[in-house]
Amino acid sequence: MQSQLRVLRAFYIISLLKGLLRYHKIGNDRFFDIKIVEGKGIGLFTTIPRKKGSLVFIATGPARHAHFEGEDCYIYPDWYGVDKDTWIDMNLPYIKINHSCDPNTGIDGHRCFVALRDIQANEELTFDYSISDDEMDWTMTGKCECGAANCSGFIGPVQTMTQERYARSYPYIPKYFQALYKKANTDVS
Repeated sequence: MQSQLRVLRAFYIISLLKGLLRYHKIGNDRFFDIKIVEGKGIGLFTTIPRKKGSLVFIATGPARHAHFEGEDCYIYPDWYGVDKDTWIDMNLPYIKINHSCDPNTGIDGHRCFVALRDIQANEELTFDYSISDDEMDWTMTGKCECGAANCSGFIGPVQTMTQERYARSYPYIPKYFQALYKKANTDVS
């Protein structure tokens, strides 16, 4: 068991280093505000513009390894999935990123949040929570109220996403969740 944990830790350190090398800069990661968002509570905002495809932030916080199903799916609502039974418990300020059915960031690898389109300074940062969950027992409590013009009204596991919604975040979806989506939607290449 100890050797498996060492291998997992090494894997996540390598993943983080790959992200740093790919994007070549991390200096902008400190340019964020946390603000009240009407109807959502608190949100994460960028104070500088971000170009499509650029690194927005690298999520810090411990990786957690656990399997959830049934009511257990609701124990840790702020964790996001990166692989089978592997979750990131984000630190501040990143934990304040809200959901959108029309997000402006996606996940490259396990911790790198990348701009899906150009993002303006003082714009709220969002990602589609469905791209990081696989448990069919899980749905967000209540109806989605993200406010996007194309809001689906539903936040659930990746397998339940429409092709259009999935395409908004692709290819910035962790590989494990891409594979699950493709398996559940066999007409997707």
